[in-house]
Amino acid sequence: MRTINTSGITPQRKIIGTNDKYGNSGIKNQQGSTVILYDTLPLDGRTEFRFFEGSAQRNFPLSNTGSQGNQLGVGSSMTVERAYLSVILYDADGVIDEIQPLQTSGSYPLSVLLGEFGFSVANSDVIKKVPVLSWLPQFNKNAENELNTSFDFDTQVVIPPLLEFVATVRIPQYVLAPLQNIALRLTIEGAGAIIAPRATF
Repeated sequence: MRTINTSGITPQRKIIGTNDKYGNSGIKNQQGSTVILYDTLPLDGRTEFRFFEGSAQRNFPLSNTGSQGNQLGVGSSMTVERAYLSVILYDADGVIDEIQPLQTSGSYPLSVLLGEFGFSVANSDVIKKVPVLSWLPQFNKNAENELNTSFDFDTQVVIPPLLEFVATVRIPQYVLAPLQNIALRLTIEGAGAIIAPRATF
């Protein structure tokens, strides 16, 4: 069972407090929401994946950040509470063939599991060198079952509006099978605020 935050500092309060420090006092008047953002990059030999950077050029189903790219719009903010990586396999025509969660065996280079995750907001590191292995259920203290590869962060990082954010995953060298079309997707989730020009619900 997932634990409940009883400390009084909820993700919503963290959003309001952080934005107040930046002078965004109107965030508390916006619509509260669940925010889930994802970005997908090819496993093409690169060893550093900079998710959300340049994502405005990647349309659905590769990314859902839209034209804002790696910035949240005016009146929008979110806490990064959870994240997970998934692997997407394409056929020769570029059609999605299979989606796999992280696991200790799969149709992808296992060096992904030896990677490190980081997150920066406005060029400042806010999450640094989290081992991807810690996302697997065998090593994940918050895993609720043997298939859970979602990672819950101990500290909820806030992304204020109009500040660039980038998530990095650095992995060791790997070798791809011939003609293998494969991509890595990062998804981040958390409570957020979205623009409410008229009223909130």
